[in-house]
Amino acid sequence: MENLVICVDRDDDVGRKTKSTGPIIGVEDNITVAKDLALADPEDTDTNAIFAAVKIAKELETEVVTLTGDRHVGIASDTKISQQLDEVIKRFKPKGIILVIDGAEDGQIIPVIESRIKINSVKTVIVRQSQELEKAYFKIIHFIKEVEEDPNLGRFVFGIPGMVLMLLAIGGAFGVIIHAINLILATIGSYLLMKGFGYEEEFFSRISQFLKSLSVEKISTLTYLIAVVILTVALCYGYDEIIKWNPIGFIDASAAFIKGSADLILVAVIVAIGGKIIDDYSSNKYLNVRTDLILLSFAFLIELTLKSGARFWVESSGISDFLISVFAGVFIFISVIKITGYLFIEEIRARQKLINDFANQKVYDEKGEAIGKVNRVILDGSKLMGIKVKRKIIPKDEIISKGKDIIVRVE
Repeated sequence: MENLVICVDRDDDVGRKTKSTGPIIGVEDNITVAKDLALADPEDTDTNAIFAAVKIAKELETEVVTLTGDRHVGIASDTKISQQLDEVIKRFKPKGIILVIDGAEDGQIIPVIESRIKINSVKTVIVRQSQELEKAYFKIIHFIKEVEEDPNLGRFVFGIPGMVLMLLAIGGAFGVIIHAINLILATIGSYLLMKGFGYEEEFFSRISQFLKSLSVEKISTLTYLIAVVILTVALCYGYDEIIKWNPIGFIDASAAFIKGSADLILVAVIVAIGGKIIDDYSSNKYLNVRTDLILLSFAFLIELTLKSGARFWVESSGISDFLISVFAGVFIFISVIKITGYLFIEEIRARQKLINDFANQKVYDEKGEAIGKVNRVILDGSKLMGIKVKRKIIPKDEIISKGKDIIVRVE
């Protein structure tokens, strides 16, 4: 056979939507599959590629074959296509092929095919869209994937714009009226910072876990509500203090606000964390109790520092009062860390063992394809909750086995 027409469906839309498996050989079978695919998904461009391959085969009076890959585009899909291609070459023994593809992504299979047989022509089927636009689209998608997989590149691409937007928002806050645009800039900037430094998925995961943890059966749910009420009152007191002092400038206004609201804000934090401590202790989550106590002491340190600093600024109190407050807060904070570290030593060791067992381990999927290395072990106290590979969080339930390497289930 002089030429064989081959159509490639790299991501296996044909298999997933029509249940047909490659290689699909012959004009009639390919027309049937194309019709089935068109009925299953009229917008799928593989339909047009198959019909184009059939048209070329009829014009050249030769055979047509459609090769199907895998939904996991890459090693898995290209391996399947290679196996099918070897079978087709063995059967028809063509001198060359005419390759029909539906876009830039399927074009990435060309080197694999060229390593096995000569390609005489490549036909790219683009339907109602600009070929250059599609190429640009795939370049953008490829760039985004690189950013997602490279933390350093991510910090540069998302982190720097995020910092710029945050600074613009803070700069706008010095005015008398804080415009809505400043809030929007701050929100976008915060998101880009999380995105750039790889905390986006973890942030939303923690928000989801927090919302799921709310229950009328838990004391923390009630204390959170009480804390919100106290915090609202604290903000009102801070605002009243600003009105009372009528400060000039942002620093004066901030100092007045802190002076009027710091105590109540600390009470709100104590109430919220106090309820969480009770729930964590009841659930035997002792390391979470330690974290709660450390967070509480840190809040106390911040309150002492900010309030004494505000009083020093507004009331011109002595610098000695400010320094004593800061040293007292630091002493309490360090003491809590040391004491709780001694009290929960066994849980801390168990947690460290889990981290040592999983950290930097290679991770593979069920097919043996490398996913990456564990860059973070996600724990709830001393209990394993999941692992983070690159920017993806893999829950504990998706970990199939842990030996020399980690095998996970990937959808």
